[in-house]
Amino acid sequence: MKILRQLFQGILYRWNGKGRLDIPIHRVRSDSRDVRSGDLFVAISGIHLDGHQFIRDAIKQGARAIVSELFDPSVSELGIPQLVVSNSREILSSLVSASYDFPERKLNLIGITGTNGKTTTAFLIQYLLNRISRSGLIGTICYDDGKTKQPAKNTSPAPEVLWESFSRMVSNGMSYCVMEVSSHALVQNRTRGLQFSSAVFTNLTQDHLDYHPDLESYYQAKRKLFFGTSVSKHLIINGDDSYGMKLAQELRGQKGLTLYGLQKDRDYSAQKVKPRLDGLDFELSFQNQSIEVRTPLLLRHNVYNLLAALTTLSEEGYAIGDLISHLQAFPGVCGRMERIDEGQDFYVFVDYAHTPDGLFNVLSSFKELAPNRIISVFGCGGDRDRTKRPIMGEIASRFSDAVILTSDNPRSERPEDILNEIKKGIHADKKSLGVQVIPDRNEAIRQAIQMARAGDLVIIFGKGHEDYQVFGERKIPFRDQEVARHWLKEKCSRLEKSQKLVMEN
Repeated sequence: MKILRQLFQGILYRWNGKGRLDIPIHRVRSDSRDVRSGDLFVAISGIHLDGHQFIRDAIKQGARAIVSELFDPSVSELGIPQLVVSNSREILSSLVSASYDFPERKLNLIGITGTNGKTTTAFLIQYLLNRISRSGLIGTICYDDGKTKQPAKNTSPAPEVLWESFSRMVSNGMSYCVMEVSSHALVQNRTRGLQFSSAVFTNLTQDHLDYHPDLESYYQAKRKLFFGTSVSKHLIINGDDSYGMKLAQELRGQKGLTLYGLQKDRDYSAQKVKPRLDGLDFELSFQNQSIEVRTPLLLRHNVYNLLAALTTLSEEGYAIGDLISHLQAFPGVCGRMERIDEGQDFYVFVDYAHTPDGLFNVLSSFKELAPNRIISVFGCGGDRDRTKRPIMGEIASRFSDAVILTSDNPRSERPEDILNEIKKGIHADKKSLGVQVIPDRNEAIRQAIQMARAGDLVIIFGKGHEDYQVFGERKIPFRDQEVARHWLKEKCSRLEKSQKLVMEN
């Protein structure tokens, strides 16, 4: 427990002169619904709600002091100390950090930003670190403090959740924390003040244009991880990505700048890449050395995720040869090219790809492996970037032999409207290949599995690790993996019965 005055060391504020500044503060909270007796409530002006409207609610909940951007006379009338700052959102992280006694300073932080590949790269780094050290994880799928894994609500959580996780990691003896850093978090200052040992940039492609006005604004948000008061020791950048090279140019001259990619002039490069249906082989070149890499990860785009992970840990001081020896046992990531196998004679994968670039990477790579047929099942989320819908329709139809359009998370939109926008990108000459529109996702997956033949490839895109669908205000349980297994078992069971009848006759 900290004293109110201690939390504000180094922060400029004005005090309403009520109460005392030497009172103990239990926790720092910015959601009035989460306030308990003895807490400090920080009123933040949000996109949809203004926290200043909930100051009285926070006091009713037991708030001992208030931080805001404007004085509220009712707070003074109650004799409660109110500290006014210029931007309450910007200082929230500092206050929460101080309340937990700065646990982030006791961890080596590795931050990963980019459009695609953050989650797989983060899991790879954490997995390898746990072979040689101890690491927690903050990311899209879960928050792992070294003892417990908590399902993630946001890729980069609010400061209250983030610093509580840091605190538990320190208590659990973690040396590292690997953290996915979203553009939303960077814009909203959720990671303000963090000193990252390594900052990683995977790529930047179209996504989140419902939040950012355009791609340049999206990039400006991502680059915040690499600029600021606390520059990382190691700046790890995908040198094959156009925005990655733009970032590298802006960072030219900085110590620790390291590029990875498939081009030979990168500091860490992958050569002789050999994708297989059961993994990847390539030759890693770095520092005048070459090492053979063999992993169970699938498809060419995962070479970049592997390069990002190996480059980061090499720059952190670990021997790549020792790291590579552990890769063959990497268990993979839930919902990232996750294979669903119930003994069928065709392939089924569940993947989180939900952007044009993500869809292209998976489908073009599989096309290179020449399976019998590719059957794609996908949709697009409602209330999100609408411009990517026809683009994804075009990509799916270009690389697939059959496409089934279905619901993702429609949210407040009509599923049929979303699917019609996707269909606009499918050229007339491609529609004859077999494009079906089945809004019911369960039925769409059933149909894909039913039509698959020996050697075919069924890929269910968009939801990956998610275990729900959102319709309006309703959130219903739904996991692509469970649904696929159900219909695979039924199909395999029917085939067994048919073969048995043939043999008996």
